[in-house]
Amino acid sequence: MTKYFSPSKLGFFDDSLKKSYDVAGSWPDDAVEITDVAWQTFLATPLEGKQLGADSSGGPAWVDTPAPTTDELITEAKENQANLITSAKSEISIWQTELLLGTISDDDKTSLTTWISYINELQALDFSSITDEASYNAFVWPTKPTTQAM
Repeated sequence: MTKYFSPSKLGFFDDSLKKSYDVAGSWPDDAVEITDVAWQTFLATPLEGKQLGADSSGGPAWVDTPAPTTDELITEAKENQANLITSAKSEISIWQTELLLGTISDDDKTSLTTWISYINELQALDFSSITDEASYNAFVWPTKPTTQAM
């Protein structure tokens, strides 16, 4: 069984399936034959910071993972924001119920107010300063309140 690699598709192809690929019109024009050792090497998980790419001859190679785009960094920040808000809402849910029932203690009411302020700070975050990894890593998140022992 001969193995091939396509640099344009960043994928591996087996010649035993070539007829099926040809019928479907999907056998890549740039497929290059590779050894079984190369095939096994590039089926493994890449080292951190590396991803599958192609070398100058069109063969498989580990290449540096590109830096995330501004949009990707902002999306990640928004996902973190949503997770923090969800976690904070979970933290205050019992206090909200106690408040509605009129059974909340003064200490818990203070904690509830602190956590609601934290949620408001999270919701008000502006991610427009995030333009690259350095600004993403330097982004200042609101400080999570300490949880009171029950």
